[in-house]
Amino acid sequence: MASKTLPIVLASDSDRWECRNCGVCCRGSEIPLSDLDLKKIQSQRWGEHPDFRGIKTVVAVSPFSNRKRLAHREDGSCVFLDERGLCRIHSQFGEDQKPLICQVFPLQLIPRAKHGKLAIRRSCPTSAADLGKPGNEYLHRVQNWIRDNALKVPDISAPAIKPGESRGWDTVDFVFNAVERILSDLRFPLVRRVVHVAQFTENLARANTRRWTDSKFKELVSTLEELVPDESKPFFESRTPPNGLAKLMLRQMAIEFARLHPNYRYEGKWYRRLHHSQMSWRFARGVGNTPSLEPVFRSIPFSEIEKPLGLVAPEVDGVLDRFFVASSASGIYAIADRRGWSLVESLRALVILYPISQWLLRWTTHGRSPDLDDMVRLVVALDRAQGFGPLSSWRHRTRVNLLSSLQQSERLVVWYAQ
Repeated sequence: MASKTLPIVLASDSDRWECRNCGVCCRGSEIPLSDLDLKKIQSQRWGEHPDFRGIKTVVAVSPFSNRKRLAHREDGSCVFLDERGLCRIHSQFGEDQKPLICQVFPLQLIPRAKHGKLAIRRSCPTSAADLGKPGNEYLHRVQNWIRDNALKVPDISAPAIKPGESRGWDTVDFVFNAVERILSDLRFPLVRRVVHVAQFTENLARANTRRWTDSKFKELVSTLEELVPDESKPFFESRTPPNGLAKLMLRQMAIEFARLHPNYRYEGKWYRRLHHSQMSWRFARGVGNTPSLEPVFRSIPFSEIEKPLGLVAPEVDGVLDRFFVASSASGIYAIADRRGWSLVESLRALVILYPISQWLLRWTTHGRSPDLDDMVRLVVALDRAQGFGPLSSWRHRTRVNLLSSLQQSERLVVWYAQ
């Protein structure tokens, strides 16, 4: 895929963003450094700065790696983040002297069949809330990076549609576009659209299409897209609760997503790691009270999270709605650090984001009505998860596939939508 000649288009015309110096992207994020990034940091001579004496600004990515990343402070924030929420490199040397990842965020180039899509990741609170400048104002910046060979559209193969069934980008894109249409169909509320995607995914997975031509396969995709509204009705008519195993797996996933909440401060010290091990056990049992993850997740009875949430203000629900639509428009759910995953498996993981969001929303807002900021912060966590190692792992892949094989994914979506 030739990055210099590949057309770049916006993933969504509605994406907006501008930096408001909140510092969220500078906390809990690992910033790997290219050789050029490393040379820039070294030339800035931070070791001679009085605030950095005895403080490492760059560390190894892992104990057995020669690659480097920016160091963190004890609270998990970047070593260069100051008390005002500003980057010291940016303040002292200018934006172009920061690592490229920091300059680009939250913009991301995503490969598709005949173009690269420019997405604005919703890991930033302003983009999660659809605030700031429209995405087309950033196109020229991205095109300049590509022209200067600083940024490239990733050259990756199309994901397999199902395990063991690969097709070309053109056919894979046809499935991407069908999912985008399903999640953008505003005739239905978001919960219905998510169940439609789940039904579409499972029908596609069950079809024995391995020997089919691409033309015949596309005909099936179009047919399944038309059928899903009717096929989803029984889930809403019966509202059968998910079984105990499904709830257990949802709780286990929720604790991993909770760590990505922008207000949570994760420290890598041994006693914090021990605390997380103990939390995992309590979440597996699901009895008594949840652990406290201050300042955002208070200790409340697990039973309270199982109670219906009730009506949520439309502007609050709208933040989550737009996140799902934007994710489907870009295809980020299947591309971000999901090598080895099939498209069907990535769609299953996308579906599970809905009940996880509702479970965490109950936990963070227990005793009051959710507000806009609550949902914006949750969307930041959901978007961070798309590319977060533990949630792109074999373990998470096994969980979403098991929920599907047990026919529990749709039940989780419908049950926690109440």
